Amino acid sequence: MEKTLKKYGQKIEKNEISPLFFDDGKTNGLILDPEKDDVPVDHIGFGLIRLRSEPLIWETKDKEMVIVPQEGTFEAGINGKRFRGERLGGPFAVHPGKTNASALYVPRNSTLQIKGEGEVAFFQADAYEDKPPFYLHSQDVQVLSRGEWIWRRDVINLISPKNGSTNLIVGETYNPPGLWSGTPPHTHDRNDPEGGESDHEEIYYFRFSMGKKGGSKFCPYAIQILMDGHSLKRAFIVEDRAIFAIPGGIHPVVVSPFTEVLYLWGIAGYGTDLAMRDVKEFAHLKKFEEVLRILEQKKSEKVVWAKELTQIFEDNELPKDKARLLLSMLRERGYEILK
Repeated sequence: MEKTLKKYGQKIEKNEISPLFFDDGKTNGLILDPEKDDVPVDHIGFGLIRLRSEPLIWETKDKEMVIVPQEGTFEAGINGKRFRGERLGGPFAVHPGKTNASALYVPRNSTLQIKGEGEVAFFQADAYEDKPPFYLHSQDVQVLSRGEWIWRRDVINLISPKNGSTNLIVGETYNPPGLWSGTPPHTHDRNDPEGGESDHEEIYYFRFSMGKKGGSKFCPYAIQILMDGHSLKRAFIVEDRAIFAIPGGIHPVVVSPFTEVLYLWGIAGYGTDLAMRDVKEFAHLKKFEEVLRILEQKKSEKVVWAKELTQIFEDNELPKDKARLLLSMLRERGYEILK
């Protein structure tokens, strides 16, 4: 979001404020409150609820909430309606390419009562209108493969204005070990529907399949990048249960080869449709994806003639410098280029 980025970008660059937070394992409720001065977003909040047998009561007031189970089981009551959900074994209890994610939508002006065993995460943001509560079951959730090769990831869309909220857009991204997501780098900082961009902030909540072992000095990690195309150029080391606030700019993630990562994301701002604009400096990766798909469809034994490859590069309008980069990638991927 351009306005939020202008407000907080220089402060982040100068270390006057940090977008990186960690779950302390104790806070029960809102952790990132956009009304606080040390949280560099203005439109979306994030929190965790440690479930117990006695119900926690939450008044949403003018906010809507999306609750995503992290581990265990829960029972919830919302304005007289009852819901049950679970995520047994946590987010890595299923094989890659599958999901056990589900989500509960809680409208504004509602009383939420929730109890159970385990933990749920939630986002909250201003609601634009009244909507009924509903629960999205994991069997109704699709896993979408996005990107190719070292920037391939799985995207799990949960709740958005397309299926029930009024502002919040919530989902998860699964990052295989060593790979990138948020790539090609993109922005959603301007309310420019014709230009293919919307105006939204975002928050990530990271979960790692491998945590720090007892007695270990080091733990698996990922790198979260935040850049605005001007002075803000920062990289942050994130670990299991890290929370990252994204006021705007590009925000790709790369995971170390020691772990899988699944991050829950929540988006809110202006407009009900999310539109992401790939920054022009790196948009050629979309053309790389197309070339890789063409080569994979040929089902050869990773052998391709240089003349054929040159024609594919020309068909996809790749300039010489980008063609050279892709050629290097193909060789690294095991392709033999015949003269």
